[in-house]
Formats: sequence, C-alpha cells, structure tokens
Amino acid sequence: MVHKAKLSEIDEIIELKLSMFRESGYMDLLADDAKQRIRQKYIHLYQNDEAAHFIVKDGDKIMACCGGFIKSDIPYCFFKQPFYGFIGDVYTVPRERTRGLATELTKATIAWLKSKGVRTIRLLASEQGKPIYQKMGFVNTDEMALALQ
Repeated sequence: MVHKAKLSEIDEIIELKLSMFRESGYMDLLADDAKQRIRQKYIHLYQNDEAAHFIVKDGDKIMACCGGFIKSDIPYCFFKQPFYGFIGDVYTVPRERTRGLATELTKATIAWLKSKGVRTIRLLASEQGKPIYQKMGFVNTDEMALALQ
C-alpha cells in the first residue's frame, strides 16, 4: 500500500502540496513561480538523496503523501550532528481522510529519515495533526515565531 515515490511522480505530489496550501489559506503567500521552484528544488533533493516522499495510490492516482527532507540550516550545521530531518507535505485527499493514511506514511518517512542517520525530526503541525504527532512521540519545542507585518 505505502511505497516510496519515484521522481516521475513529483508533479502529482506538488499538486497535492498546492492543495494543502489552498486548504490552509496560504496560497497567497506563494511566489508566482512557486510551482516551478518547488519542482526544481525537489528534483535536486531527490537526485542528492536528501528527500523522499511516501505515497498511497488508488490505481494510478496518489491519494496521500508524506515527505521527508534532510536539512542542515543554521545553527544545526555547526552541531556534531550537522543535519536533522523535516517532515512536510503530509496531505490526504479529503475523501480518503480518517483512514490513518497520514500516520502510516509518516511512520514510513520516519523510518527513511532514520536510515539516513537522522537523529532529530522536526515538523510543523496543524491543529488537527498535533494529537496524531503527539501519539507518535513528537513534542512541542521552545521555538517561537514573530510575524512581521
């Protein structure tokens, strides 16, 4: 049921990502060329084995996805373990929700990140997702944000 996405499936994954942004109300924050930039970035990350998506399909259509990304931004790049994992692009098409697909995909993504030597995983959780991630062992951190207007 769950399998690792191929590079040829990246365009469909990007469409699901854009659906997630639409549903979250963040579409207006994206650059006009966001779709092309996401595609270029994902291709680069896939080719360098720094990203993978796990998907569930119904026939030839992706119903749910979850992405794992190896990140090494500041300040983590200065640590003994200079990288961490990030989970994103967790999305299930509306008619397939509440079946546990996102949980199953997240577990597969965690296993992939662990196989890459990742010891810490971060993510941004929606209010609906927080209880699911907490059941999986994720905890709130001390990170804070300031939105500048």
